[in-house]
Amino acid sequence: MLSSDTASVRVGWIGLGTMGLEMARNLQRHRASTGQTPITVYNRTQSKCAAVAEHGAHTVTSPAQVADASDVVFLSLLNDQAVKSVVTEILDALTVSSAPLLIADTTTVHPDTTQWVLDQISQQQQQLRRPVKFCQTPVWGAPPAAKAAQLVFVVSAGDDNSALAAIAVPAFARTTLDCGGDSLKAARFKVLGNFMIGAIIESLGEAFAVAHETGVGRELYLDFVKEVLPVPPVLGYARKMVEENGDAAKTQVGFNVRGGMKDVSYAIDVAKSAGMTLPVAELAHEHLQWVLDNGDESWDWSSLAYALRKQ
Repeated sequence: MLSSDTASVRVGWIGLGTMGLEMARNLQRHRASTGQTPITVYNRTQSKCAAVAEHGAHTVTSPAQVADASDVVFLSLLNDQAVKSVVTEILDALTVSSAPLLIADTTTVHPDTTQWVLDQISQQQQQLRRPVKFCQTPVWGAPPAAKAAQLVFVVSAGDDNSALAAIAVPAFARTTLDCGGDSLKAARFKVLGNFMIGAIIESLGEAFAVAHETGVGRELYLDFVKEVLPVPPVLGYARKMVEENGDAAKTQVGFNVRGGMKDVSYAIDVAKSAGMTLPVAELAHEHLQWVLDNGDESWDWSSLAYALRKQ
């Protein structure tokens, strides 16, 4: 169990992509400014570590070295395969017999991947040199929210949730949502949360397309969104559908088309596991596939509105 004195908890971070870099940098800044132990960071592209090291973080050259130097290791990785690869490397190379290790994965993954990790740890626990625990700790928020330390952080580590919350808030998150000790619940929660965002984008895309074709106009419809639905994600995606003559999603990229397709397909799978369907998710997936086939996978996933205008 993590110490309630989080100032002395040894924290590691693996993965410095668009989200991970901002989160790790904010975490190190916060710990440095409050006299806490520095974090240990690793990224496959080592040069990215400099942006966190300049604030006092230690850098190492492998995930295993992060684990050896840490009580809790946060993962922020590209996809499910990267999570499996890093977890495998950590488990295969644990060389220091010490306090228990908690792996907290902020990556959005399929619940099957969460189960795979839990199974691997369970099967290998007797052979490991130190007790290892895994929890799914996804976040909600776009890169600007990560930069501003305004993410929503999900915890699922049971007795360690309060310590994880103390590490994350206010360092890189503004609040936490508690899934108890159920990592599978946390994984499904994240997927269904992302589905809701995708459903909002699909609805906005349909509404703006019809508003444009019927003479209401995208600009006037944006005024409606501003006045009636002034929630940051809704307003942010709505603006991308209006600005630059409706093509802002091609250049203002927070989450790309392929990532959106992945998350929508995961939501469809979660519904199927319960014998249910998500018709809006299926529509969004269809429109994202059109953008992938006829546009560019690097565009923001709100570019599904472009598909609605062009189809």
